[in-house]
Amino acid sequence: MRHHNDSYFNGTLLEYFGIILISFLASFFTFGLAAPWAFCYRERWVAQHTYIEGRQLHFVGKALDLWLCLVKWTVFSILTLGLYGFVLPIRFQQWRVKNTYVYGYWDEYYATE
Repeated sequence: MRHHNDSYFNGTLLEYFGIILISFLASFFTFGLAAPWAFCYRERWVAQHTYIEGRQLHFVGKALDLWLCLVKWTVFSILTLGLYGFVLPIRFQQWRVKNTYVYGYWDEYYATE
């Protein structure tokens, strides 16, 4: 029995394998152009199966937005002779977290003010 404040993940290994396979094939056959779509597809699935303190995560990132960020980050990397590449893992994580929300959190937060 789950309590309202439990945190858990309820996805299955078979589902995850399917998501990874579809993402890989899409990226492979488009020579990487579909990689942002594949990443968003996987993140959306992970969020749909993740609950933090009983509240479901929601991923709202769009593949086009990520693709534009990747282009911008590539240009910065070229202009800095590769030095910006050290910042990329942080920028990528910031983008991911910026586009992930917890259902119902803000409604409850503003109701208590």
